[in-house]
Amino acid sequence: MSGGIARGRLAEERKAWRKNHPHGFVAKPESLPDGSVNLMVWQCTIPGKAGIAVA
Repeated sequence: MSGGIARGRLAEERKAWRKNHPHGFVAKPESLPDGSVNLMVWQCTIPGKAGIAVA
């Protein structure tokens, strides 16, 4: 049951993110073979030099 609540909240957050997010930052849900998306697994990109670790 809580998975449905989480998916609903993630769908709302995704909609807000697509309208307004920091330049250069990317967050996309995983695409499934049937063309749908898995809102529980995301691929994210943060701008900056590669190989730099933040402690």
